[in-house]
Formats: sequence, structure tokens, C-alpha cells
Amino acid sequence: MKVTQGSETNIFEYSDYRKYLADYYTQKKINNPGYSHRVFARQAGLSSPSHLLMIIKGERNLSIKTISKFSDGLKLSIKEKRYFELMVLYTQTNELELKARYFGEIISMKATISGLYKLEKDKFDFLSQWYFVAIYVLIGLTVFKADPQWISRRLGNKITPTQAKDTLEKLLKLNMIETDPLNGFKQASGAVTVADDTRSIAVFEYHQSMIRLAFEALKHKPLTEREMAGATISIPKDKLPEIKEKIRAFRKEINQLASSYQDSEEVYQLNIQLFALSEEI
Repeated sequence: MKVTQGSETNIFEYSDYRKYLADYYTQKKINNPGYSHRVFARQAGLSSPSHLLMIIKGERNLSIKTISKFSDGLKLSIKEKRYFELMVLYTQTNELELKARYFGEIISMKATISGLYKLEKDKFDFLSQWYFVAIYVLIGLTVFKADPQWISRRLGNKITPTQAKDTLEKLLKLNMIETDPLNGFKQASGAVTVADDTRSIAVFEYHQSMIRLAFEALKHKPLTEREMAGATISIPKDKLPEIKEKIRAFRKEINQLASSYQDSEEVYQLNIQLFALSEEI
């Protein structure tokens, strides 16, 4: 956010609380040269005037107790206090599952504020929710019907007709699909661009859901409708990039092959996982 004379720092434009605090302090200092770390510490009920600076620099983290004190010092509303707390929890945790949960709440809160943030939520959903991509691909089938109930059934009733309808509306807003007089909708050439932190969390959510769906397919789908194979191998560390490049090339080859087919009837998911079983000790 650009800091200028007379403006205020909008907390909802941030996902990193340290960056928000830095800009907040700079903005306060520009508007009131007498503002200082000591003033903030007094307003927040902190004993050390250097506490704010240490937090901004990443030398210390905020605890649940100090989150509340900082919120008071920042003079935040109830909604802003919850948003600030989520930013702190999101920034400070290293556990991806928790990070994804906090980020999801951050995006959802922002979506209730303005249309601009609602679009950001739609982009996150497209990248993180498995059925957004599935419906997008389903639209490309010659048998596609622009009927939420039909879509729900074709996806094994894993989503509701309401979710299907909502997804179609969001895909339209994202310019990923467009209306078609023949089939109701058709795929468009739109692209979804998002911030790096949004993409990284969305990718985690996406792969997590696809792995879960793969497990369900393993349990319930007949062998004629799935192919699952694995290999436990040893790899020299310096050869790992070569293996990963081979995997990317294979995925690209399969994608190009599938794209060349005409009159496709079903949507499939191809998952490829490579990860270390052993660890250095």
C-alpha cells in the first residue's frame, strides 16, 4: 500500500501483519510527526517502547495476549481485530494445514467488504477447490448440460446443485467460461492471476483435496476406471531435478494427448506424487 499524507492504512489490504504494522506506523508518523513507538506502547499498554519495532523487524512474535494489546493500540474495530488476529496466526504458523485454514478465513472476511475482495475470493476458490477445475473441464465435453443437478450427478454427488450453480457464476465472473447458445456455456481463454501467497495456499488446498479424492477412488472405483501404480526408488540428491523434469514432461505429454481427443465423455484426474520417505539424521 502506498503511504501518503492524510490517508489511513486499510488493514484489509494486507495479509502480512508485520507489513501492515510497518505501514501503519509510517502513516501515523507522516500524519503526526509527534507519533512514536513510545506513544504506541502507551496506547497498547505495553511496557517496552521497542516492542512494536521488534515485531515489525521479525525479532519477536505476537502472543495471544499481545495480539489483544496491539489491537487496542491500533484502535481497531471488532471486525478489524479478528482480521488482525487471523493475519498474525497466518503469518506466524509454519503448519501448512493451519496456514491454509487461516488464509481461507482471511479471504472470506475480505470478500464481505467489497466487490474487489470478492473477486480475490473467487480466484482463490478456482485455484483451491477441486470441483471448480472439474466443472471447467466438464464444460468442454460434448455431452455437457448447463444444469446444476446434472453437474452434481456427473461429479458423483460430491457437490450439491447449489455449489455447481455458484461455481458456474464464479467462472463467468473470472472470464474462464462464457455463455453459449448451444450448450449453455463454453470454455474461454481467460487466465487467473493472483498474489504469490494466495497461489501457494491454493495449491496446497488443491493437492490435498485431490489426494483425498484419489483415496476415495481407490476404495470405490473399479479397476477398469482407474490406474494406480507406485515405485519406491533411491535417487542421488543431485539427480532429483532431472527426475522432476521428467515428471513435468510426462504430465505435459499426457495433457497434450488428452487435448487432441475429440468427443471426450468423462473427466479424469491425473495425480503424480514424488516425495522422500527417508530423512537425514
